[in-house]
Amino acid sequence: MEGVAAGQAFNVLAAYLFGGNDESKVMSMTTPVTTTSSGEMRFYLAPTSGGGFPRPSANKASDGSSNSAVSDLDEKVEVVEIPPARLAIRKFTGFVTDGEVARQKDTLLQALEMDGVELDVPHGAIVPHVVFQYNPPYTLPIVRRNEIAVPVRKVDENATPVTSLKEEWSVDVEDDDDSYGDVNGLDDLAPSD
Repeated sequence: MEGVAAGQAFNVLAAYLFGGNDESKVMSMTTPVTTTSSGEMRFYLAPTSGGGFPRPSANKASDGSSNSAVSDLDEKVEVVEIPPARLAIRKFTGFVTDGEVARQKDTLLQALEMDGVELDVPHGAIVPHVVFQYNPPYTLPIVRRNEIAVPVRKVDENATPVTSLKEEWSVDVEDDDDSYGDVNGLDDLAPSD
């Protein structure tokens, strides 16, 4: 999500946090702000003392202003509980653009494949991602903290972990075929064969 769409989504959520809710309650803005691969922008909230959250409202913002971002909050803001998930994460700096997200996601997916980590996605499905952004918009790109995450499967806890490179890189080969190899008591290891 780039440019105008991201700015509008941020403004709608900020209006909700700054009083555009049924309690006209101003809430603290939290980090990270996340954007999903489906284009949803999310803030994370701590429950109020009653255990719930203020509901979005079409009322005016706490400063009395009335704009299109605030006027239809009840249609654009949804308060949902996000279930826990097991994610593989890659950190990166700079601005979060569609191109940068694609590059970082490709790098993360390649690293996971090389490490043998399974994605928690049905075979053939597009891999969803979440981008976490921790800094205000005026932060210099070189010091921005961003992360991209994809869902991964839980590692089998009963599997024996590989503890040495020799063990990890060794290949078990069974030599049941006598048609090649040991010639006159010597192994034929010529590279031209």
